Amino acid sequence: MTTQASEYSETDKYPVSIRILHWAMALTILGLIASGYYMADLPDDAPNKYDLYPLHKSFGVTVILLFFVRLVIRLKSSIPDLPKELAAWEVKASHAAHLALYVLMLAVPVSGYIMSGSYEFSSGIDFFGAKLPNIVPKDKELSGLFHTIHSYLPYLLLGIVVVHIAGALKHRYLDDEGSDVLNRML
Repeated sequence: MTTQASEYSETDKYPVSIRILHWAMALTILGLIASGYYMADLPDDAPNKYDLYPLHKSFGVTVILLFFVRLVIRLKSSIPDLPKELAAWEVKASHAAHLALYVLMLAVPVSGYIMSGSYEFSSGIDFFGAKLPNIVPKDKELSGLFHTIHSYLPYLLLGIVVVHIAGALKHRYLDDEGSDVLNRML
């Protein structure tokens, strides 16, 4: 069953600022994951490999900044309650998934920032042509540790994103009309 968009009022939806940030961050994060996989698979001598890193880092820093903007807006905004039609386990799963998404939305780019900043040949973190300061000392072991963390966390984030999307689609297309949570973010 599908829900008619006209059945939803603006009070049933997230505030516009949260909706814009949700979709902007979703596209940026998915783009970063895709570009990260692409860059990692390129041979070291590929002509464009090192042209992509500054952009990847710039958008990673953008995600960190947007995360804090989103968090402040989220804490100050009233948001709609989850539909009463959801089962208790679905509500718990939703809260757990959202908490994991928030943690990983910050942990993935911060791990990249620490990895890059601690790299022995780093001259700062690229941010659209500007150089941001390193916040950690140059340390080969620390850089290696955060390289490993930054290599695996995006898989976890992507897995939770897939579950998040699957849940939203399940509620929209397989459950009763009152269970549709997707319209709250459209």
